[in-house]
Amino acid sequence: MARSALSPIVAALLILCGSAQSSDNDTFRNGFPQDSRFFPIGVWLQAPHNADEFRSIGINTFVGLWQGPTEAQLSELAARGMFAVAEQNEEALRSPNAKVVKGWMQADEPDNAQPALAGFGPCIPAATVAQRTRQIKGRDATRPVMINFGQGVANPYWKGRGSCTGDAKYYDAAMMGADIVSSDIYPVAGSVDPVLGKLEYVARATDELFKRANSGQTVWAFVETTFIQSQQRVTPEQLRAELWMALIHGAKGIVYFVHEWTGGFREDGIFRHKELVEEARRNNQLIQTLAPVLNSDNIRNVVKVSLPSISIMVKKYADALYIFAVVMDQNAVTARLELPVQSGTVEVLGEGRSMALTGGILEDRFAGYGVHLYRIVLAAGQF
Repeated sequence: MARSALSPIVAALLILCGSAQSSDNDTFRNGFPQDSRFFPIGVWLQAPHNADEFRSIGINTFVGLWQGPTEAQLSELAARGMFAVAEQNEEALRSPNAKVVKGWMQADEPDNAQPALAGFGPCIPAATVAQRTRQIKGRDATRPVMINFGQGVANPYWKGRGSCTGDAKYYDAAMMGADIVSSDIYPVAGSVDPVLGKLEYVARATDELFKRANSGQTVWAFVETTFIQSQQRVTPEQLRAELWMALIHGAKGIVYFVHEWTGGFREDGIFRHKELVEEARRNNQLIQTLAPVLNSDNIRNVVKVSLPSISIMVKKYADALYIFAVVMDQNAVTARLELPVQSGTVEVLGEGRSMALTGGILEDRFAGYGVHLYRIVLAAGQF
């Protein structure tokens, strides 16, 4: 979250944000499930007593535990069937409920200026961040280590980094040894140019992390859901766009930021907004249904798109071909996709409609930042 807009006290409350999982799960015997049907969907810094309401909308992981992890927190999460990614401490290492912890996280946004007694101090040096990763692994290498960065990953003009502003090489060094990396950037509820109103920055942050990622490192993404501390919040359509932009650009885990200060502080602020709760629920159910597809390898250079403003991800799983597509700007378009399959019925997932595929051409209308998820059942010998 953009800390420069917050008081030091509030900023300190947020000093934890993160998300991601190693692609080499068998390395981490106490990490996330190796089952391809599992996809990590997290929520940031919530009290364990909120676990049931979040599980009801498809959340399976709590990322960050306030002033924890404590035994009481881990015990409650275990009882409620929720995983956690938390800072490493002796209590968690020795806990009878340690199985709840599927990853260790560093303190949030080390690339940003850090809260101090009077305002903010410098960022945490990249070498120190990498050293902390080594220390965490030295105490327990059976779980992945996660680091969440601020919006400077995709926005070099972000002044909230203090003395680290403009230092792009910081991330290459700070990411060393980590297994999960992520970035929080909120184009709607934020107020910083040039990000404001440009949802594509969520995808840009994902891309930037992938550019720097080493073998075995996985990228997750944060998605905004409330006013946070502003006068605008995402619509259901914008929430869906940010979510699928991140996934189409390769994110292997999602974390929702649900706090809200506008209108009075509420930790689980998303539940003030029924339409956003339902949109998150619908998409989370779809993500879990599609988990084996999302966890499978991409197929490249087999689908041609008529417009550069559309990003796609193509998968083949079981007997079907999947094409996930999103418009990367606010302009509505009609897109033409050339597929390696000549004919068939195209199911548009989550929309209750289907289309006929003729001559290998699929045409569809997209709203600005619109998302369509296509599934084509393949006949024997097709593709």
